[in-house]
Amino acid sequence: MSYSKEKTIARINKIEHYLYLEHSVEVEYLRDGTNEYCPNLSRIEINSRQNYTSRLHTLLHEAGHVILRKGRVQQFEPKRSFKKGFPYMKTGGSEVRGNWDHRIDVLREEVLAWEKGQELAQHLSIKLNKKIWSRHRNEALKTYMKWI
Repeated sequence: MSYSKEKTIARINKIEHYLYLEHSVEVEYLRDGTNEYCPNLSRIEINSRQNYTSRLHTLLHEAGHVILRKGRVQQFEPKRSFKKGFPYMKTGGSEVRGNWDHRIDVLREEVLAWEKGQELAQHLSIKLNKKIWSRHRNEALKTYMKWI
């Protein structure tokens, strides 16, 4: 299964709509965007230099961070405390090296954000090419493995 540009844009719009309605989070596309969720701004920033498939995957991943930090994919799921689940997380972003406990919590959040993104795709009936998705996920996670 390959993605057509039009279908991919429609999927991206569906995710943006979900994020705004369920979590009051807006998505901004910037030429040199950092691909990150900024909780204090209620905004996800996506690098618009990526192709549309990569934008879709990155948006799902960043939406996974929103879900992890806000507690649930669907309204009827029990809400979970991010701070309880990630007790060693320090503020300052992923560039802050921190101690081993902090770095492991960062890696755990990254892995789980990819999983939550995939769950969100299923919830929104967005079909993903599992091979392309897995490759994108693994390439992204390699950077955190090197960082640790």
